[in-house]
Amino acid sequence: MTTAAAAASAPIRLLYIDDDRGLSRLVEKELGRHGYVVTHAPDGDAGLEALAAGDYDVCALDHYMPGRDGLDVLPEIMALPKPPPVVYVTGAQEGRIAVAALRAGAADYVIKDVSEDFTSLLRSALEDALLRRRLERENEAAQEQVRIARDRAEAMLREVNHRVGNSLQLVSSFISLQQRQLADEGARAALSEAKARIEAVAHVHRRLYTSDEMGTVAMDEYLEGLIE
Repeated sequence: MTTAAAAASAPIRLLYIDDDRGLSRLVEKELGRHGYVVTHAPDGDAGLEALAAGDYDVCALDHYMPGRDGLDVLPEIMALPKPPPVVYVTGAQEGRIAVAALRAGAADYVIKDVSEDFTSLLRSALEDALLRRRLERENEAAQEQVRIARDRAEAMLREVNHRVGNSLQLVSSFISLQQRQLADEGARAALSEAKARIEAVAHVHRRLYTSDEMGTVAMDEYLEGLIE
């Protein structure tokens, strides 16, 4: 079995936070048929304890509960080190509650009722939230790979510039040795000019491999180094 297939067949761990025990049992029964393992928490504090102690793929959070409502609990869930995506569940048709939940970090919301449509809509919202989370993680992983590749390329470029600079310095030293062995002033002057050009290019390479920014080259500095 491939890794992707194994992941697809793995149970989805859902934490369902709701004081309505009857509806919670219905959610557990219906979603259990679709590969969910449902844990019920009767209020926000119990839900936070479960999230701190367990590892859940996704969470459904009810709005109206004794003590603190869902909007009080949601920010604390979002403040956890690695919070699961949260689908907000409310029996109210008021749009302001849904908007407030989305602004507080909920991935989606579902209007709660006792019909079969509720569990179907809840499952759809949960799966969409899980898909978005998976895509976010894949995008983060891809960006990290790009960063690693960029850093590796910049390190290689620094090494190339370093070696080129050293090689040019070595050539300049050989020219100096040759100059001292020549009596002809014209030949010595020609070698001096060649040495100056080589040292100018070597100077530019030293600037390049010691620069903090390897992705771009400032042409004014590059040309200034050649002129110097």
